[in-house]
Order: sequence, then C-alpha cells, then structure tokens
Amino acid sequence: MSKSFKIILFVLILASPLIFYKYFYKPRHGVSIRRFITKPIIDEKPKVALIFDDLGESLQDLKEINSLNVPVTISILPGLKLSKNIAHLSSGYGFSVLAHLPLEPKNAKKFETNKYRFISSSLTKSERAALLRYYLNYIRLAIGVNNHMGSQATENPELMREILIAVKGKGMVFIDSRTSKSSVACEVAKEVGVPCAYNEGFFDSLSDIRLMENRLKELLARAKLKGKIVIIAHPKKNTFSVLRKLLPETRKEVQFITIKEYFDP
Repeated sequence: MSKSFKIILFVLILASPLIFYKYFYKPRHGVSIRRFITKPIIDEKPKVALIFDDLGESLQDLKEINSLNVPVTISILPGLKLSKNIAHLSSGYGFSVLAHLPLEPKNAKKFETNKYRFISSSLTKSERAALLRYYLNYIRLAIGVNNHMGSQATENPELMREILIAVKGKGMVFIDSRTSKSSVACEVAKEVGVPCAYNEGFFDSLSDIRLMENRLKELLARAKLKGKIVIIAHPKKNTFSVLRKLLPETRKEVQFITIKEYFDP
C-alpha cells in the first residue's frame, strides 16, 4: 500500500461522520435540530397591569371592579372613611394594593380639598416627612405607591428624591401615573434604587364610550409592541360598561396581571 493511498484513506476515515450526517441523516419531518434548539417557540401573551385609582370611599366601586373577574391593582387614597376596609378586601380578592399618594398638581388651589393634603415643595421638610409617614403607614397592605395628581411635584427632582427615599425605606415600588409628560419620577427612582414603572395611558380620561373603546384598543396595541405595560382607569360607570363589553375578547389578546406580578422576575 503506497504512502499516498494511506494518507487518502486516513482523511476519508476522519471525514466519514460529517459525510454521513450531511448525505444520509435527515431529521424527522424536515425539522432542523439546530433551529429547534436555538429558536424555541414561545407562545406568551402581552401583559397588562390595570390599576384602578381613587378608591377609598365606596365598597360598591370595589364590588364592580371585582365583578370584572380579572387580576387588577387597587390604588387607595389614605385617610378616607373606607380606605383600610377596601385595602383588606382587595387583598382578599387577590388584587395588589397601592397607596395613592397625593402630590402637588399645577394650580394646586383649584384642587384643594379637606380629604387629604398634597405633598409639595411649599411645605417645610418636617411637614413633608410627617405627611409621608402618615400616607405610607396608613395602608399597611400596600406594596407600593402611585401619585394622585402630582403634575407639579413629579417634575421636581429634589422633591421626588425626598419622596422616593421614603418609599425605598418602606420597601415599596413606585408607579408614575404620568400626570406630566415632563415627569422625572422613574429617572430619580432609578438613582435612588426604587423599582419604578410608569402609566402608558389613562384608559378613561375621556368619558365618551366610543372614545374609551378606541383608547383601550390603542393601549392594547402598545402592550403587544412592548410586551408589558401599566395602564390606569377609574371606578366610573362608563369605564365599567366598556370593560364588560370588551374584556371577553381582550383577554384572548393579552394577559392581565397585578403590579406584584409586573415586578416579579
């Protein structure tokens, strides 16, 4: 046997597994093993965390929300006559609970009320600290807060840093309701180390039913684009009417989750 023949034979032996795989092995149904491993099929719906704001005075509102039969988050204004009762009932229903933190809006005098006091830069530091302690401790089941109004306060980095440090001290998350397009809340939250998400849109900022239906469709399209979003609604008659009409089909397109589930890994 010549030396050249031995070399050719040796090369063929080394290459035989590759030749066999390429010309003789065919995966079942023509599916590439490499493709199957590197590109698994994931059938997961976009997620929507729906928050209902402004609870605290009506058990009927909570009953209406519960009748929708979807996971939601309840945001409760501290200090109202039924705030603590609604928090306990909401937790029992499996909903996440937030403290709805009154923050200074633009034109604050227009929104003055005897039900709560806005946290604002016009208060002294000790006054703000006392209000924060009261609000953050009032609803002990709350896993986080979102701002009630706050178009002025959320544009103020120093004030938001002060608020978010207090939120961090309670181990809470922060949801920016985005009452101002110039809000710096989540930016400051990141610096402070507070988990933060923001509202993609108020579903019922306009009470016209047709406009609300279109708005919900817009928000669902955004959920499909982003994969996971937060939206806010209010316990109003037309809001419930639209949701009861659209939820059966909507639940086929997206998965509703609580804020706790939103932040869970």
